[in-house]
Amino acid sequence: MTSRTHTQVAEESRGRWVALGLWGLRTGRAIGDVAWRAWRTVASVTTAAGWAVIAWTVVGLIVGLVWGWGEFLIGAVVGLVLLIIAVPFLLGREAYEVDFRLLQDAVVAGHDAQAEIVVRNQRSRVALPGQVDVPVGEGLVDFHVPLLRQGHAHHEPLVIPAAKRGIVDVGPATTIRADPLRLLQRTFHWADVQTLFIHPVTIAVPSTSMGFIRDLEGRATRTLSNEDISFHAVREYARGDAQRQIHWKSTAKTGTLMVRQFEETRRSTLSIVIDVERESYASDTEFEMAVSAAGSLGVRAVRDARDVQVVASGEVPEFARASVRSLEHLNVTTPRRLLDSLSGIEAAASAVPLASLTRMLVEVSPDTSLAFLVTGSRASLPDIASAALAFPTDVAVAAVVCDPESEPSIHAMGRTRILSVGVLDDLRQLLARSAS
Repeated sequence: MTSRTHTQVAEESRGRWVALGLWGLRTGRAIGDVAWRAWRTVASVTTAAGWAVIAWTVVGLIVGLVWGWGEFLIGAVVGLVLLIIAVPFLLGREAYEVDFRLLQDAVVAGHDAQAEIVVRNQRSRVALPGQVDVPVGEGLVDFHVPLLRQGHAHHEPLVIPAAKRGIVDVGPATTIRADPLRLLQRTFHWADVQTLFIHPVTIAVPSTSMGFIRDLEGRATRTLSNEDISFHAVREYARGDAQRQIHWKSTAKTGTLMVRQFEETRRSTLSIVIDVERESYASDTEFEMAVSAAGSLGVRAVRDARDVQVVASGEVPEFARASVRSLEHLNVTTPRRLLDSLSGIEAAASAVPLASLTRMLVEVSPDTSLAFLVTGSRASLPDIASAALAFPTDVAVAAVVCDPESEPSIHAMGRTRILSVGVLDDLRQLLARSAS
C-alpha cells in the first residue's frame, strides 16, 4: 500500500513536470513568434539613418554605463529621444487615397507610355504635402503631391520611358510617411502591379510572303488520295473504292471501271523560326532587328489569315544541351498576342542551336510549306544550310540575316534564299523584289 502511494506520488510529480515543460515550450514559442513579428515590424519601418541612430544609442549606453563616459551616455540619451519622437509620425492611417492606372498597356519600343495618378484627400482635415513613388521595372518614378484640402484631388500625368523592348511591371504606387529626420518611415501600397508590354518595332511587309505560296486552298503533295481537291489521274476500280469517284467517260472508253485519283493537299503553313542563341549575334542591336523582322513577318501573316507559327528555342542549361531540347511556340492568335510574346524574347547563351531548332519543328509540325529562319551576322552559312536541310525538299526556305554593317542583298544558297538586312526597312524592299 505504501509502495503504491509512493509510485502514485512520483507519477503525479512527473506529470506536473511534463505539463510544466509543455507549458514552457508553448510559452517560448509564443514569445518567439511575438518577438519575430516585432522584429519584422521594426525592420520594415527603420531606415538606414534609423539603424545608425540605434547602433549609436546601444554603443553609447554600453560605453557610458560600463566605463562611465558621460559624453557617450548623453549621446545615447539623445538618440533614444530622437527615436521616441519619430514613433508618433508613423501612427494612424495615410492621409491620401491613391488611384493609379496605365492609359495604355502596350507601346512600341522608343515611344513613352502614358499613365495617370489621382491623389485624393478623404480625411476631415488638410493633408500635408507628400510624395508618391511608382516602381517601373528596376527604376522608380516619383512626383510631389501638394497640400490638399478636404475632398480635393490632385491629378498627375506620368510618362513612363519605354526605350527598350520588354515586359515591365509597373506599380504599385506607394506613399511614405516618415519623421522629419527620416529615421523611421512607413510605406503604403496602392492598387496592384500592372504589366506594360513594350513591343518590338515592326514594318509593313508584302502580303505575298516572297511569292513562294500563292494558293488559298492548300498545296498539293506527292501523297496520293482517293478523295481531295487536286486531281491527279484515273486508275482501275479496286474493291472498296467509292462509287461516286467512278470516272464514267474513261470507263466508257476502256470498258473497265475507272476511278479518279487525287493528290493530297495541305494547308499552306508559314513557319517563322527565331534564332535566340547569343553567339549568332554580334550585338544587341542585331538581335533587336531579328525580333522586329520576325514580328513584321508574323503580323503580316496573321493579318492575311494564313496558318502561321512562330517558334524560338527555350533556354537549356549548358550541362544538358546534349540531351535536352526545348521548343517554344509563341501565341499567334492575334497580332497583339504575337507582339506581346515577342516582347519577352531574350537572347540566351544556352539556347538550342538553329539547326536543332528546325529539326524539332519538322518533327512536331510537318505541315510547313514556307519557312523563314531569322538569325544574326555571326551565324555561319553552313549552319544556316544545315538548318534549312531539316525541312523537306518541297518546303521553300528563306533565311533573314540581320547585319547592320551589310548592304541589302538577296542570293540563293542551294534551295535556300539568303536575305541580308542592314536596316529593318530593307526587309520590305527585298521581299517586294523577290515577289516581283
